[in-house]
Amino acid sequence: MTTFAISAADGLGELEDQDLTFVIDLSREQIDVYGTRWSWTGDTDTDGTPFMRTGDDTPQRLSHVHWTAGPLIPAPRPVTRAEALAAIAVPACTAAEAQAGAPSPTPLTFARFANRLRLRGRSA
Repeated sequence: MTTFAISAADGLGELEDQDLTFVIDLSREQIDVYGTRWSWTGDTDTDGTPFMRTGDDTPQRLSHVHWTAGPLIPAPRPVTRAEALAAIAVPACTAAEAQAGAPSPTPLTFARFANRLRLRGRSA
């Protein structure tokens, strides 16, 4: 796993006194707040900042991408065949565990609860 850390002290004004650091896993594809997927080109600039690319666009510094379109989050990875088979083979709970638990609320109980929340919001 290749990572790169970006400090929040760079250009956040009122947050400069806080210790905020974003660690980005470069081995995975990253998604910005607009849904664009970014991947590391494998290159860095003279300061060691990685270059990120989306599609056929010109590579951009990771710090620029992070502050203009971020924060970046890792893209979900596909489920492997072994993980899918394991999820199917192992039940979430047994019938005995399901019956031993508390009874499920009825739709009427849920409707009354939702109505209390709605009424509470009007009086506030």
